[in-house]
Amino acid sequence: MVAGGIVCETRSSCESFTKHSVPPLPTRPPPAPGVRRIHSIIDLWLGEQLRRRRQALGLPLQQVARACGISVSLLSQLERGLRSISMRTLGALAQELRLPIETLVRNTRYSEGEAEGAVARAGTHRRIDLGDKGIHKENLTPPAASGGVQMYRAVIDPGGSTGDDLFLTHKGEQVGYVIEGQLDLFVQERLLKLKAGDSFCYGGDMSRRWRNPGQTSTTILWAITCSPG
Repeated sequence: MVAGGIVCETRSSCESFTKHSVPPLPTRPPPAPGVRRIHSIIDLWLGEQLRRRRQALGLPLQQVARACGISVSLLSQLERGLRSISMRTLGALAQELRLPIETLVRNTRYSEGEAEGAVARAGTHRRIDLGDKGIHKENLTPPAASGGVQMYRAVIDPGGSTGDDLFLTHKGEQVGYVIEGQLDLFVQERLLKLKAGDSFCYGGDMSRRWRNPGQTSTTILWAITCSPG
């Protein structure tokens, strides 16, 4: 078992170590100065790509927002990863910025007649490659799901990471399972070293970052609750 990044031989020794040696992680902390609050790491990456492309073309926010039929405020939030982007808006922005949408997201249609979207077959999951971060994510959630829980499969290249800065997302809980490889998970700058077979959880509004410190790819299965507010 693992307690605070330490592997324990038995449940009793792990509980004893945790009780006497490791202070519990604080819950629902206030955002620390300099910590970025974003909607998700995917939204942050997409926003970065759109902002870099817009700036490279020398286009002001107002011009791009007007051409895409959205407000300047919304475009600013999208570029900073504060809002999720719809496929319709992403398509409009990609066209305006002359950016092939295939470089941002691979989106395939679900098979018709699959119990009205209750089943998502292999090869039909929406995939986003965060290329410069070495992260590849698939949304495994069937389209008929209520939206209360989202499930993702993430493959992290050797050395891949969310970056050096801590970030926050929405309220809710995130639970993960390391299928293969290694993961360094920083929760409020506390390092948890994880390996294949380990599981973990944290609040969505707890500051964090993560990376693959190994020489092989790391695969994570993530379940994320989507609490309002």
